[in-house]
Amino acid sequence: MDPHARALTRRSLLGIVAAAAAAATLPGCDDGETSPAPVRTTGRPDALAMAIDAYIFGYPMILLDMMRASSGPTNSFDHSVLPDPYDRGVARLSHDMVYSQAWLDLAEEPLVLQIPGMEPDRFWLFQLVDGWANTVHDLTSKSPRTTVNADGPPFTYVLTGPEWTGTLPSKITRLHMPSAMSTIVARVQIYGVADAPKVNQWQRQMKLIPLSAWNRGELDSTVSRVHPIDRGSEPPTKRIATLDGQTYLNRLCRLMLADPPATADAPLMAQLATIGIQPGGIVDDQPSDTLDEAVRQAQRRLAEWTDPTARSVNGWEIPIDLGTFGTDYLRRAATTRRSPALAPIRDILYANRDAPTTDDQGNPLRYRIRFEPDQWPPVEAFTSITAYDTQGFLVPNPDAIYSVGHFPAVVRAPDGAVELVVQHRDPRPAVPTGNWLPIPATGDFSLTLRLYAPRRTALDGQWEPPPMTLID
Repeated sequence: MDPHARALTRRSLLGIVAAAAAAATLPGCDDGETSPAPVRTTGRPDALAMAIDAYIFGYPMILLDMMRASSGPTNSFDHSVLPDPYDRGVARLSHDMVYSQAWLDLAEEPLVLQIPGMEPDRFWLFQLVDGWANTVHDLTSKSPRTTVNADGPPFTYVLTGPEWTGTLPSKITRLHMPSAMSTIVARVQIYGVADAPKVNQWQRQMKLIPLSAWNRGELDSTVSRVHPIDRGSEPPTKRIATLDGQTYLNRLCRLMLADPPATADAPLMAQLATIGIQPGGIVDDQPSDTLDEAVRQAQRRLAEWTDPTARSVNGWEIPIDLGTFGTDYLRRAATTRRSPALAPIRDILYANRDAPTTDDQGNPLRYRIRFEPDQWPPVEAFTSITAYDTQGFLVPNPDAIYSVGHFPAVVRAPDGAVELVVQHRDPRPAVPTGNWLPIPATGDFSLTLRLYAPRRTALDGQWEPPPMTLID
């Protein structure tokens, strides 16, 4: 799920209503890691300022809860199909990976997650995301992050909630989650439509089983479904924008019973409690017009936020601080609003850019992206570039070409360079199919370059994506 600034219509592939809350006290559970001091404090005494801070603080939890509300049962897998331009459920989907998702409730007992062994050259990524949209664990085919004595493949993990204590089976890796209500977001590499049956086979072999059932040998008790293409229901970012201030903040208070804030959040929570915002609290005694104004101002802040840490290289924007946000609440909320569950940069490096499809006179523009010899993106897995319309959806075209770089394979020049053509009109046969990326006929478009399992030279900026230039 991906990070472009236009991607404000991001929606869950799946989702369900959050489970009943369990009582907790402030400041609640911590993830065990040392967090920095709050990026911004809320020492202002007025209710408007504190309600704005509370809105931003709670945005990821509210959004994830809404995504749950549109999905199937907890503790089960939903598997997606390869998207097309009419999949309106999620913006900025990759066309090189097929997604699986599971909404978890770890309050009663742990869950066993088993990832099957796939072909060595098929990249996969499993993110475990807490209730506040932080990536707590990231497991990949390149680095499954198992313990020393664990077996695999298949790779087997026990996901434990914040309060659980007990004995685990041997040769299984424990993954502690600071939130009882957590999420698995999985991606599996796919080589076009013809490869879908094989990917579906791997998806069906994923296991998600209560620990008690696992210990009884009930290894076939995973519940899973194939999630069809979503043709247009309203994304949660639009639904959340319709909530009035009182409804939003009371919902946050209720959700914090099940997933209390971290210890590092205590300074902010102490101030918010003065207007009733705390686990189990209510804000019914606050003026509704003040709370509604807080919603409007907070939404503007989220919409206008730009990433101050992103690298700008040859017209591309590369976010480098993703996945875990500490007490940088504005970054956490704005990033989640644009695209929940972004992968850490060590797993996927994203680079984004915008461009027009026509000049001022309406003439179509043609672009070139040239990777010089030995300058193809340095990755352990693969790379791709995907085109999107202004809403962040795939670009319709008769040949169903939505990305380049991965499948079909690019054709290199005799010197080893790779030249990609980005334009609306079909340039074939002068340009190989694998080197052409269609864009819309009119309006603006955007590109996302993805490096899966990027190498160190890409992570530290030694390698840079080339510019996109106009073809005369």
